[in-house]
Amino acid sequence: MTSLPGIALNIIGPILAIVAVAVLTDRRFAPDAKVLSRLVLYVFSPCLVVDSLARSDLQAAEIWQVAAVAALCSAAMLVIGWIIGRVLHFDRTLTSAFLLSVSLINAGNYGLPLSEFAFGKAGLQRAVIFYIVTAVWTNSVGVYLASRGNADGRRALLNVVTMPVLYASLLGLLLNITQVSLPLPLQRTVSLLSQATVPCMLFILGLRLSRTSLKGKLAPLLLSAATRLVLAPLITVPLVGLLGVTGIARQVCIVQAAMPSAVMSSVLATEFGSDAGFASSSILFSTLVSVITLSIVLWLVM
Repeated sequence: MTSLPGIALNIIGPILAIVAVAVLTDRRFAPDAKVLSRLVLYVFSPCLVVDSLARSDLQAAEIWQVAAVAALCSAAMLVIGWIIGRVLHFDRTLTSAFLLSVSLINAGNYGLPLSEFAFGKAGLQRAVIFYIVTAVWTNSVGVYLASRGNADGRRALLNVVTMPVLYASLLGLLLNITQVSLPLPLQRTVSLLSQATVPCMLFILGLRLSRTSLKGKLAPLLLSAATRLVLAPLITVPLVGLLGVTGIARQVCIVQAAMPSAVMSSVLATEFGSDAGFASSSILFSTLVSVITLSIVLWLVM
């Protein structure tokens, strides 16, 4: 069994190194994080979804198992977050941001490289399926939650249908099922753009963390981190058993469920007028604490 220090250094360390480079870059050049966020949201991420789904050679049963775990875990966190918000009487914008922080999983810019470092290419393949489900969740339920912070239900639903990841998922599945390939120039274009997703997401994470403080709303922040980092993987353990998920797929699902709050929670909160300050703080706090919690989760499942 790999040691805890070894896991922290060799698996989580490279990810944090890229985040640190982004923080230093922000201090020196102050790039526009919103432009980069929109590129990920509307260009790079949809290309990754199409490319990954079209090329996947996993068995259908395993794909649906991993997808079901991702969807059920996200839904469970949403329900738990809603209950917490109701019990503690959070206002509308804070409730929206809190739900984003607990139900949107950083399965992309943190989860994909971590799964590859921990479990190799086989782990990455399964992590991509988990990520795709969370990306669809983010760009549907997440957009709706963020919009509900200051918009009516109709506008929130309109924002959902404008998100390209939904259509990218349908296209990728169609290409995979029919075994049809995109024309070679277009395929290479999509593949190249998809490769920008993970480093750009990590860079966005660094930029966001560089500009975020942990001041204010400490109780909701602690509750958000505990729900995301501790409760989510605990719920996922019996869930994978119930669905019959085994082997590397089981390991990947538990680790992905233990990821900190997604960078997209801050992106969406900023884009659609929710409590962006709390969303950013939850990303910073949960990401810092995840160095410890993820090391423990990886140590337990490996």
